[in-house]
Amino acid sequence: MHWRFEDDSLREFADTMPDIAKTSVVIATVTDHCDQLFAEERDELESMAQVRQFGFSSGRHAAHLAQSALGLDPAAIGRQQRVPIWPNTCIGSITHTDRFAGAAASTELTALGLDMEEAGRVDEKLHRMLFTEKEAKMLNALPQGAPTVAFSAKESGYKAIYPIGQQFIGFKEAEINLDWARQRFTIDYVGDHAPNKALNSGQGFWQVHADHVLTVFIID
Repeated sequence: MHWRFEDDSLREFADTMPDIAKTSVVIATVTDHCDQLFAEERDELESMAQVRQFGFSSGRHAAHLAQSALGLDPAAIGRQQRVPIWPNTCIGSITHTDRFAGAAASTELTALGLDMEEAGRVDEKLHRMLFTEKEAKMLNALPQGAPTVAFSAKESGYKAIYPIGQQFIGFKEAEINLDWARQRFTIDYVGDHAPNKALNSGQGFWQVHADHVLTVFIID
């Protein structure tokens, strides 16, 4: 997997990640990249507040760099119901927080999801809404940061599966299994939408750095 960091201090995000052929990940800091967008991407900015514009444009900027890293000509990333629509040359995923933006692209994988969250974002008040009883039992036995890792793992899994299943997934339709020592996870789909069962064949990875959690979920 090819990694690119616009700030060298972010390189630790790649420490536990696997080497995946024909796949690239770019992590950037959030700033104003609005002028660098393609015209159809700039059209999406009109209804956004400035802070949202910076996050959106930084995510698209990272996506263009991820395409270039694969030897592709950068192309516009569309949007439908807030879901990024990638060109037919690759699959991909975009994420951003207030500080960082990231994008992943691949010409090799069947599905790919990327998510980043601020560490500690998921407090105890959210557990009942986000996690099944089985997950709650697992998380109670893990370190304090585990709920945010599990939440991010769900998000990266949802991003990976949506182009396949074409249906949004409720938080309790998928159960995360965290291998804390190896910083890996799997997902069990427990809902009733058959195409989403492809989640069961994927694998995920995470890293914690700079007060953020980064998760990647792939289906070969």
